[in-house]
Amino acid sequence: MEFTEIRGFGAKRSEKLKESGIKTVSDLLTVFPYSYADLDNLAKSSESVGKGIVTLFGKVSSSPVVKYIRKGLFLTTVAFVDSFGDKFECGWFNRKYIKNSLLPGKEFYVIGKVEAFGKKLSVNNPTLIQYAENMPKIYPLYRPIKGVPSNVLISAIDTVLKNVRVNSYIDTQAAKKFGLIELNEAFYGIHRPKSFLELEQSKRSIAIENLSCNMALYAIVKKSGKKSHKYSDNEKLLTEFVNGLSFEMTADQKRALSEIIADMRSDKKMNRLLQGDVGCGKTIVALSAMLYAAASGFQSVLMSPTELLALQHFKTAQNLFSRYGIKIVFLTSSLNSKEKQATLADIADGSADIIIGTHSLIGDNVVFKNLSLIITDEQQRFGVNQRGALENKALNADYLIMTATPIPRTLALTLYGDLEQSEIRTLPRKKAETHTRYVPNSKIKDMISYIKEKADCGEQTYMVCPRIDDDELVSANNLYEHLSKTPLKKFIGLLHGQLSDDEKESVMTKFVSGEIKVLISTSIIEVGIDVPNATSIVIFNCDRYGLSQLHQLRGRVGRGDKDSFCFLLSDKLGDTAKQRIEYFISCSDGFSLAEYDYNLRGAGDFLGTRQHGDSLFSEMDKSTIDIARELSDYLIENTNFKEQMAENEDEGKIIFVKNLIMN
Repeated sequence: MEFTEIRGFGAKRSEKLKESGIKTVSDLLTVFPYSYADLDNLAKSSESVGKGIVTLFGKVSSSPVVKYIRKGLFLTTVAFVDSFGDKFECGWFNRKYIKNSLLPGKEFYVIGKVEAFGKKLSVNNPTLIQYAENMPKIYPLYRPIKGVPSNVLISAIDTVLKNVRVNSYIDTQAAKKFGLIELNEAFYGIHRPKSFLELEQSKRSIAIENLSCNMALYAIVKKSGKKSHKYSDNEKLLTEFVNGLSFEMTADQKRALSEIIADMRSDKKMNRLLQGDVGCGKTIVALSAMLYAAASGFQSVLMSPTELLALQHFKTAQNLFSRYGIKIVFLTSSLNSKEKQATLADIADGSADIIIGTHSLIGDNVVFKNLSLIITDEQQRFGVNQRGALENKALNADYLIMTATPIPRTLALTLYGDLEQSEIRTLPRKKAETHTRYVPNSKIKDMISYIKEKADCGEQTYMVCPRIDDDELVSANNLYEHLSKTPLKKFIGLLHGQLSDDEKESVMTKFVSGEIKVLISTSIIEVGIDVPNATSIVIFNCDRYGLSQLHQLRGRVGRGDKDSFCFLLSDKLGDTAKQRIEYFISCSDGFSLAEYDYNLRGAGDFLGTRQHGDSLFSEMDKSTIDIARELSDYLIENTNFKEQMAENEDEGKIIFVKNLIMN
């Protein structure tokens, strides 16, 4: 089924979905709601002040008014009367079009926070749901997708649910044994739940099925047979390379490299996880292993989740290996046809020793001559099918997984217990410190002035927003528009995932060169970006991130010789969020932060599941993960799971979905 077969989706809207990472109908099914409105549990506006997000039912009692605030800023307001007779007002910034639907007498469910200004009650930027007959009592709320109205998205998901059946790898007997509801029903239960009990059961079932399939694949990888390739004795070359570096490796780096080389020299296929804190030096360890493979006449490949990170690894490898006569090539989707064909030819005939790139490496047109070492960087950002597709490029190649997001030990043993593990905990001696500060709303102007002063002095700043576009949160586009009207306008640039590869590369090149002093972005800059002149990072809506992700973002500064600052901002912090942020400010150890956040928030941040549906799997506790482990063992021992997976390895397929069948 194609997007264009869905009512309301022409080529333009289909392209908007693909730009946001939703590339197939199965991807559309995983655009899970970020929350749900309980339309049976309506609040009284006068009793809702300070109670967080509530659901009101109101009738428009006056014509909407659009007020000009200043250039580029408009406020649309309208008065409501709720179902209890209380009056309140709603307001939206820069959404003039909303007045067209706010006709007097129309009825809406209004979802938002009620605030009091004297005797006046107000709800800023609420979500509106127009009343209709036979509405579901539990109404799903989806994050906005630029170019796709929410009603069109909801209708599209309804169409997919009605016309596609989702099949599972898990048979009926196993589902009953492990207390899971049928997978197709679980997707219905998440998107269109009839009760909160059904919703929780559906979340649990999908989370367990997804995780168990991941675990089963890692276990299958571990049990792979002996490898056919054998490395030469290149210990002397490796020692010379390490000793010739401009810095001394830490003891942890040396130990990790020693463990990897021992695995490579073994006749058993290497399956190892290498994890370490931000800036611990995993990349040089991985590249050293690639040099070891190249010296034996074998090819090695390093796959990164973003072109920015892949390009950085490519340039690092070129600088390190220039004197060894090793050919290093770079493969991403942004190469032109001539460049791509030349690179593919070098890979196929074996003249390319080290290959670095993005998910383009898993394409059918990429054929290796003698691939012996596969390295996946930031593994949690790839689907298991993508990792498996790369691994299938060579028979029993050695496999190294890297992550700069430390995984809590108990979780790592559960998720990756079938892989050997290396940790780099000690950090190289740093020249600069990074200070972390929480910035209250009253001090934001002072912070902006500080950033302006630093820009005038040539220093650079990241300003990170949780969304590209959003009415409730600080978004990258809105912040860029706002700062374009301030003295910072001559310094700013904008970077996010919906830009083309050429646009992203152009923006980053300008930032690296110093032409852009203030980079407004999403968390796309989270991993691996190294700009030593960046001395400040501002993180808006900091409560929306896991501590490990905040730590990754904080690691973008303090990479040079100047002390740096990480500024955290949030409109409102609840008690739990405040506790988390206070701990983050006091702690600079990624492993400790990971353990703390896992105990407090669950496993979502470490499973790569906080994507379209932010909190869907965030509350997975130890018992849920233990069930997934048992189910994983069952899949391996009692089914032909491995063979079925091989038949369904297409990029874009949901890992735990066997196939989609049109009704």
